[in-house]
Amino acid sequence: MLELTSVIVPTFNRSGYLVQTLESLLAQTLPPAEIIVADDGSSDDTPACVASFGGRVRYFRKENSGKADTLNQALPMVRHPLVWIMDDDDIALPGALERLTALISGRPEISIVYGRYDRFRIDPQSGAVQRFNDGGYWREVSSESFLHATLQDFFVHHPGMLVRKRAYDEVGGFSLKYPRLEDYEMLIRLAQGRSVIGTQETIFLQRQHDGVRAGSLLDEAARVARWRSEEQALFTALYSELPLSDYLPVWTNHSNSCLPTHLRRQALIARSVVMGRKSLWELAFADLKAAADLGRDMPLIQSERNMIREAFFSKYGCPEIVTDRQIARRLLALAESGRAGADIARAFGRAHFWFIRQSLQQARPAQAARLSLRSARLLFAL
Repeated sequence: MLELTSVIVPTFNRSGYLVQTLESLLAQTLPPAEIIVADDGSSDDTPACVASFGGRVRYFRKENSGKADTLNQALPMVRHPLVWIMDDDDIALPGALERLTALISGRPEISIVYGRYDRFRIDPQSGAVQRFNDGGYWREVSSESFLHATLQDFFVHHPGMLVRKRAYDEVGGFSLKYPRLEDYEMLIRLAQGRSVIGTQETIFLQRQHDGVRAGSLLDEAARVARWRSEEQALFTALYSELPLSDYLPVWTNHSNSCLPTHLRRQALIARSVVMGRKSLWELAFADLKAAADLGRDMPLIQSERNMIREAFFSKYGCPEIVTDRQIARRLLALAESGRAGADIARAFGRAHFWFIRQSLQQARPAQAARLSLRSARLLFAL
């Protein structure tokens, strides 16, 4: 028997988008057992729009306090074992809930199931729908590697996830500390020590638009800057709070205190990559140095080299590799510390090839030449 789902739709001043979202939920091939619209104090016609759906939608309204607090007030209201949080500007595809429910029903050991998304935009003048069909920043990973991949980048969003209510109860409420990435912070907590499985099927369409988002930021550059700032604050905290073993690309039952040397070095490298992808290079180099010191005469294995190259390819790129010469100086210092440090430097040197090629494509020969010299120095260190 398929388990029942409660859908929560937090909303604030998006009545037009909200109506489309609710229509997509009510059109599911497997209807949700209940839909809860949690109104964060909207000043538009949201109450009237929701009322037009009659008893098919539960509605409650609260004083404006942000999305995280709205979700925290809505979660205790759900009546069913599975929870689907749907953003008020996205569209669920018709078979989404049926597919996700089939993956999790009768499997109590699974806490989260998730699927892909596509982005779309509606031209405000013509009304034409443009669907990008690019999967956003999707990554195909194994269940054992889900937390590791999520720490590197946020690629699974709540409208694409079905989560057991008990998992939310176990980890506690959404954090009020990170209003731009409360969903990312929650997903990291949910993924720790829980079974997660995914599907390659597209679950929802993520709307791209220029309306007001969290923090009342209209400009895309300002939104990205706010996101990056909060992300760095979150990962600075995680650096000391999250067990080192959780950064390993494959789950292990070793605790921090009993990680064997080879796994400890891999975990240090893995955490340095995460911190580098967040542009937290002080923390990244602390781990790279510790990894080099831990196995000073142990050459890097191929998986560790591959891991290091991942530091460059987050969704935001890695411009500081080109602009910050202090990074190169630190890498050269690592190269002089022993065999492991030299291998780390060489892995960074090889990764420079992509930036060199990009500089040439952008007709920046001087930059390409400078990066080529830096790459050569790293490759032939020691």
